[in-house]
Order: sequence, then structure tokens, then C-alpha cells
Amino acid sequence: MDQKNKLNLVLANLWHSPSKTPHFGLASLAAYIRQENPNVTISIVEGMDIKDEIIRKNPDVIGFTGDTLMYNRVVDLAKKIKEKSAAKLIIGGVHITALPSSFNPIFDLGIIGEGEKTFVDVLNHYYNEGDFIKNKIKYFPGLVFFDESRLINTGLPPLICNIDELPFAARDLTPMEDVYLKDQFNLFGSKRTMSIMTSRGCPYQCRFCGSPVQWGRVRFHSAEYVVREIEHLVEKYQVDGIMFWDDLFITPEPRIMKIVELIKEKGLDKKLVFTGFGRANLINEKICEALASINVRRLIFGLESGSEKILKYLKKDSVTVVDNRRAVTLCRKYGITTSSGFIVGTPGETMDDLKDTYEFMKKYPLDNTQVYILTPYPGTEIWETAKASGLIRDDINLDSLFVQLEAPTLLDFIRGGKSNILKGRIFLNTKYRNNRAYKNMIFVMVKLAAWQNFKFYIKSVPRETDLIKRIISAKIKKITGKIK
Repeated sequence: MDQKNKLNLVLANLWHSPSKTPHFGLASLAAYIRQENPNVTISIVEGMDIKDEIIRKNPDVIGFTGDTLMYNRVVDLAKKIKEKSAAKLIIGGVHITALPSSFNPIFDLGIIGEGEKTFVDVLNHYYNEGDFIKNKIKYFPGLVFFDESRLINTGLPPLICNIDELPFAARDLTPMEDVYLKDQFNLFGSKRTMSIMTSRGCPYQCRFCGSPVQWGRVRFHSAEYVVREIEHLVEKYQVDGIMFWDDLFITPEPRIMKIVELIKEKGLDKKLVFTGFGRANLINEKICEALASINVRRLIFGLESGSEKILKYLKKDSVTVVDNRRAVTLCRKYGITTSSGFIVGTPGETMDDLKDTYEFMKKYPLDNTQVYILTPYPGTEIWETAKASGLIRDDINLDSLFVQLEAPTLLDFIRGGKSNILKGRIFLNTKYRNNRAYKNMIFVMVKLAAWQNFKFYIKSVPRETDLIKRIISAKIKKITGKIK
């Protein structure tokens, strides 16, 4: 690379399926690099087949991101690019942070932990040296790489204490109008929704969650920062919906009350629909009333189980079934739709525990429900427990770690059971893996969730008929255009 020229950086996100929101982590990383280093030209490339586009940009450095389920596909993509490009390859994201021992030598470097400052240091080093000098970068925190055959891990970097210092995500580097804001279908009255994060991390330590390994301790943007970013999105992109993509945006209570106050003061409650993630033990009358007053239409909870025993285990005694009931009831009272996932397959879960969850689903029906298999992801407490039990190893086939059960077909609603519902799954509740009644109960729960979701969809669709017509028309034009 000619040091008189700018360094050409491509940040790449390989989709698993079509997305309607840009990768927030890459957009945030790009914004920070752009702020700190004027010698870097940045492109963000996202999609399901991005190899050729990346190569055409002739980058000096390519930064990939990837979670556990996508990691093998990202490695394959990197190998194909390496055949055509001399660019330096860097991998970051939650998987390599959680399991640095899985670092693949196709990459020159891995960035672990919170990546902004480490990435800037690495790019500055490369710009000045024209390469990665391993005897120098071994002193940079936040890196993993091979030095000959030895894997070097320099440890997690210090956290960014005041995250208000970070610039807004560089959404201008993504195809907002052509991809992310185009033909959105939303059941909550919004046609141009964009996600923001008002915090990093979560104050809780659920056994199955990987948030702590990526973000460390929780840190919050101030209410003022949050509302400035919302105003920015309204002014620049004319959004009419905001999704709070935090692990948990409704805490601390004084902050959420200040956000509500500022949203009203700016008149944003008259322009926007809001959705976000809540937590059952934090929901109360005051918060529900405040959220409803600014047009919060949906809250997503991790209710997880209707069994007190299982809930206590999964969420470390931080929430109760009574909390779950109260959260659903209060949201109903204030016109806020509720969504959640329920987890099955927890070690020690019995048929009675499973039935308790099923009865909760029936008695307190949600507007959108999913049933998940408890799955050990690297960096979680469940991962370590499963390793200690000999159920998994660090070199497990990562493609087998998927949590969502297959959606039921029309035929499934006719038949009474489905014995292969756990086929191909990592299943930690080994005592019940071959129990037909247990598997049938899971199947019944999946069908109940699908039916409840369908009823909510049918109830909500009529108010969006104009949007549906536009989407169908656009699809027809696209198809007929290809035929011609």
C-alpha cells in the first residue's frame, strides 16, 4: 500500500437470510474509524453473496463479522477471497470473542471484545508499517492471531466507559433507501423503521445469554444522546418507527422516564412508533403508562418458562412466573403488544415443568411467540456446563448450534405428534431426549405458538392493506421484468 494514499477498508457482513436492517456493529465501527482516522476510506458490504463485490472494491483490509452460526460460512468466504485478493483479513464479532480458540489462520487477525479502539490501533499500525508486525501488535489488547504455529491472545481490551463519546452509526455507508427502508412490512403502523442501541450489555447474567462476553458490564447512553439520534434518523431518513435493539432498554427507570419526557418535548411521539425489549421483573404500571404515552406498540420479553423451577435456573432467580404474568397483563392494559420466546430442553426439566409452560401460553396468550431449544453458545454459562458434562467440545460442528424449532406445516396441525422434532439438535435434557410424550408436548407448544401468531397476524393485517398492495405490486413488476 502506498502510504501517501488512503487505506481502503471493507467491512463485510454475510447474511444468513435477507435482512431489513443494517448490521449495527459494523455501522458503529465504521463511524468510529471515520472519526478517528481520516486516512481510511470505508465501505460496508452486506448480503448473501458478497464475494465479487468485495473483490471489486480492491481493499487493503477486509473486516468480517460473524456470530457462531455464521462463522463457518464466513471462513469459507474468506478462503475464496484470499484466492483473488492480497488484502489483509480480520475477523471480529461475538463468536471469535467467545471462542478465540476457534480462530482460523485464513485470517490475519481476530479482534475480540469491544472492537472500536482496537481496530483503529490496528489500522494505524498497518498504515504506518504496511503490514502487521507481530512483535509490535502483540502489545495491543483485544487481538488473537497466529505467530507461526502458536495462537496469541492479547486479552480483552478496556471497555469504553462513556459511550456517549461514540458517533452515531454510519448508516450513510449502507443502502438505506434501496434495501433497508424499502417495502418494509410492519404490523405496528410503521413503514420506515430503523434500529438503534441505547446501551451496551445487560445488567443480568442469564445462563444462556452471550451478551456479557461481548459487551462486559452494562453501559448506557444518556437520554439526551438517545433522543438526538432519534431526531437524526427522522430528519435524515424520514423514519416513522424506531426499534430499540438493546438487550434491555427500559432500565434504569429514571433514564427511560427522561427519554419519554424528551420524546414528548420534541414532538417525536406524534411522528413515531416504538418497539423494544423489556424484562418482566422491571415492568410496572408507571413504566407501561409512560411507554404507551409515546406510542410504544410492542415489547419483547424473555419469559422463557412457566415453571418456577426452570425460570429460576435459567435466569438465576432474577424473575418469577408472577412477574411474567404481571408483565403480560399490564401490557395488555396499556395496548402494548407482547412477544416472547419460551425455552424447552433445560436439564432437569420434567413433563410437569413443560406442562406449566404450555398452560402459561394458553392462559396468557402473547401476540408473537417462539419456542426454542436450550442451546449452548460459546461464552455462555450453559456452554461451560455442557462441556463439563461431556455433551459438547470446543471443536463441535458450529452449524449444529441452532435454537429455533421448525415451523409447523398444515399437516402438522392435523397429526397429534412428531417424533423427530429434536432431530439434529444439541439437546441438553438428556433424560428426556427419547421420551415420546415429552417430545410430543414440545410439538403441541410449537403448534400453539404458531396458531397464536397467526391469529395476531390476521387481526393486524387489515390496517396495512395499502402497504401489502404496494409490496405485492413491486414483486409482480420485478418478476414480469425478469420474464421480459
